[in-house]
Amino acid sequence: MRHLQNYYPLVNRLLSRLFFTLPLEILSNYAYTHSTMGRQIRPDWEGALHHVMARGIDGRAVFNSTLDRSDLYQRLSKLVAITGIRVYAWVIMPNHLHLLVRTGSKPVSTFMHRLLTGYAVCYNRREDRSGHVFQGRFKSILVHEEEYFLQLVKYIHCNPLKAGIVDNYESLPYYNWSGHASLMGVKYTSWQDVDFVLSKFDIQDIKPRQKYLKFIKEEMSDKETLKLIWGNYSIGRAGITAVSYDEDADKWNRCCKILGSREFALDVMKRLKGPGSWPCRERQNIHDAIETVLDWAAEKWGVSLNTIRGNHRTSELSNARAVIAWVCWKQLGLSKTECAKLLHKSRSGISKAICRGSLLAEDSTISNEISLLSVASDVRPHQIQWGRFRKS
Repeated sequence: MRHLQNYYPLVNRLLSRLFFTLPLEILSNYAYTHSTMGRQIRPDWEGALHHVMARGIDGRAVFNSTLDRSDLYQRLSKLVAITGIRVYAWVIMPNHLHLLVRTGSKPVSTFMHRLLTGYAVCYNRREDRSGHVFQGRFKSILVHEEEYFLQLVKYIHCNPLKAGIVDNYESLPYYNWSGHASLMGVKYTSWQDVDFVLSKFDIQDIKPRQKYLKFIKEEMSDKETLKLIWGNYSIGRAGITAVSYDEDADKWNRCCKILGSREFALDVMKRLKGPGSWPCRERQNIHDAIETVLDWAAEKWGVSLNTIRGNHRTSELSNARAVIAWVCWKQLGLSKTECAKLLHKSRSGISKAICRGSLLAEDSTISNEISLLSVASDVRPHQIQWGRFRKS
């Protein structure tokens, strides 16, 4: 999208073969709508339980060597201490990673971003390659603890057996890259909360480890496994809906995945809708608000959207860009990087525009119009605070 103007003649030459062309503004709007901030909801709060997954790009083995797995292991150790995340179950497979974690003082998204980004940089350096290492963003499911905690512990720790990496349950504790070894007392993992997991099996007449081993040997049906991977409810613009296990469906499209009862999903929905809610990543309403701001600025300063995103410099364009940048950053919660992408400017240029916009917004006329825009788009100033984490 950033250089769409440069490719406009080429695009329309190609379209002309189909006997039609498109105005540049339509192409720009389409590119913006389909290329920026397409995020799923990422609900989180201190104490929330998540099943987290990350997969190598195109199913590639990105944890293939001992050096790779050791690197990730050490990063997990450091980040658990820094973020206060509690890890109950984990496994590093050749091409993917599973974690069962409870959010600590920092959100899971911060933990995973630092983990995967740091690993990807070093992996590319080791392999003398460039480009993406992981298949999109990590996946996470919000888990109803009472109902699914133990099932997830079993599913995650049995991954090497199901994949044929180990031959039987007797060999499973000797797979070094799984939390099962620590639960069985074969090795010690300082950052895994072994005691909490074993406390679930603390029955007087049977030792916890024996009870745990008996539990993981119980078979799970395919339907149960699918639930653990995809959840059974999702929360999005359509409200609470049952998850489809159709492999062709886009299961992660702008919705929060829930593993739990419908009542649990309703509780999560209340958190999303209620006062003092924590950050979430459903951004369609922000798309709409951005379009409203852009249309308003274009009309107020008598310039087109295409010109606003172009390289021309006039006082009207500078004012329009400045106010748009300030509103998007201050009112809608976009990052400066996102504002830069929106207006096709550098990050330093956007920082200057935001400072200029804050001064322009002190004008009573502009301030009143911005307030009216907030009401019209159902987005209130300072309500959306992505990147800031609130405790429940």
